[in-house]
Amino acid sequence: PDRIAVSCEPDQLTFAELEARSNQLARHLISLGVGSEQLVAVAVERSVEMLVGLLGIMKAGGVYVPVDPAYPADRVSFMLENSQAQVVVTQERLLAGLPLDDVKVVCLDRDWAQIAEPPTEPPPVRVEAEPLAYVIHTSGSTGQQQGVQIPHRALMHFLTRSEERGVGKEGRCRWS
Repeated sequence: PDRIAVSCEPDQLTFAELEARSNQLARHLISLGVGSEQLVAVAVERSVEMLVGLLGIMKAGGVYVPVDPAYPADRVSFMLENSQAQVVVTQERLLAGLPLDDVKVVCLDRDWAQIAEPPTEPPPVRVEAEPLAYVIHTSGSTGQQQGVQIPHRALMHFLTRSEERGVGKEGRCRWS
């Protein structure tokens, strides 16, 4: 639990810290109504917060929809509208660039004191292999962007294969 799980210069989290924070976020999201296979947009810069966000969404039973805040505004708008996400997990510095009408907003930095109130134990949610883990939008190079649905089983296969190839071991952000 004391080994470094993720490092994104200059921040890092141990496995115990990552577990505790993602559990607290999951419980917070559940209190906002996130449940089984509900899509939650995550517009966060690459950071340890991003990993906390992704894990927290999945631990709540939700499905994350990655939205790169560096994308052009029209693409971000399309992705948020197309996903019909009712909750957006983000960072305060990114709020001005996001169209956030009629959605609940969770800022991992600004709202952390409130997010950290729930216990650090895992929420009482069972995540199975077949439900969705995330929905990623295509580039739209052949026309309109489309959301591609990825179940937990496919994500686990990808992650175990990536580990064998050493993906995630180099660069500014690393995970174990």
